[in-house]
Amino acid sequence: MKLTNQSVIALLWGLLYLVMGYTSHQLNGPIAATGYIWLPAGVTVAAFMLTRTARWLPVIIGFVLAQLLLGWIENRDLLRVTLFALDEIGVAAIAVALVRMTQLPMEGLYFVRGLLIAGVACSTVSAAIGAAWFLFVKDVPFWPTARIWAASDLVGILIVTPVLAGWSRFHAMRSGGMDRSDFLLGLTAFIALGITAYVIFDGHSLSNFSAGVNFALTYVPLFFAAVVTLLWGGRGGSLAVAMLAFFALLNTVQGEGPFAAFADNYSKHSLLEAQLYLAVAALLCLLISALKTTREQLHEDAAQWKSDVELALTVSRQLVYSIDPHSKKLCWNGDLQGLLGVPASAFSELDQVLTHVHPDDRQQLRSRWLEDMDDDARPDLRFRLLLPAGHITDMTDMSAVLLDADESVAMVAGAWRLHIREEERQPSQGPAAL
Repeated sequence: MKLTNQSVIALLWGLLYLVMGYTSHQLNGPIAATGYIWLPAGVTVAAFMLTRTARWLPVIIGFVLAQLLLGWIENRDLLRVTLFALDEIGVAAIAVALVRMTQLPMEGLYFVRGLLIAGVACSTVSAAIGAAWFLFVKDVPFWPTARIWAASDLVGILIVTPVLAGWSRFHAMRSGGMDRSDFLLGLTAFIALGITAYVIFDGHSLSNFSAGVNFALTYVPLFFAAVVTLLWGGRGGSLAVAMLAFFALLNTVQGEGPFAAFADNYSKHSLLEAQLYLAVAALLCLLISALKTTREQLHEDAAQWKSDVELALTVSRQLVYSIDPHSKKLCWNGDLQGLLGVPASAFSELDQVLTHVHPDDRQQLRSRWLEDMDDDARPDLRFRLLLPAGHITDMTDMSAVLLDADESVAMVAGAWRLHIREEERQPSQGPAAL
């Protein structure tokens, strides 16, 4: 059963590689050495990142077979196709394996860093190997081939890998879901992205503007892509980049849009310019998604820490407070309502708290808070609270004074521990106990 599942997964990865490869060749058109678009590079990196290393072999075989089938469909030299497959797929596997050896969590900024390292390494090394082969075998210039090869691989990784990673088990789903307002605003931005990308890259609607204005308008879809990423997170951002890439590449290939404004230079420069534009868009959305994820994680950690502290204080029958000596305001942590039966608003000011202290202990506690400036260790203070009215509750105050650089009091911080009286601890002696 396990072998069957692995075979199915490898088959699906290979099929996706084949579809992306065929699409890339159709967009590139006739090429001499290398094309400007190679989306399967993103498929290979995503597959190796999402699959355990022990299960890579079936995936690698699936990719090689897909590449050979692609070459057969297009009547290409099988030896050249085989060498190309070993170059692209082998280098990607080695680069991702080196990244995974760091054993860092592949999410947030760590994911962006790992993706960039793997992407740059894959594109650079595979481009160097491929360009060197064309140089020695077919006497094709090295640097132009290597430059275009590396750009096509890197952009393919930046566009395709986040989409596959974001919509898989690579990122854990967070509880609570998305707010309705965020979803609607994100949907509005996503629709606006599609409309503006279509209008700007179609070329016909903006034919009356100059080439400089058309280039400047390409920033408008970037804005909506950033908004989608902020509201929908990494998954929405990856879809936004994918849709932007669809309009930008398809129209540029057709000789339309800002990047194909000069027909004479279209075959040499327009697709490369579109690739660089999409690389910037992908990096922008990746960074926004990573920062958003990191911030959400920090908020979740803070909320969990606060919940743990509140629970620990409640179980230990303690309250933690801080006092601003200037405004005489108190900030409480712990179950104030559950332990003392009073809301936090009734204990928010120093005078309010002192009115509930037993008259015999009131002045001593007031002096401890406002007049005792000794920040060294001082003994705990046992005092009595009248809560509710007429009921005496024994408390112990453990506090210290925090001083500024000028030796003035910056804050008084401490904790109260609730004591259980003996009459509360012992069960009542009724007729049933006699």
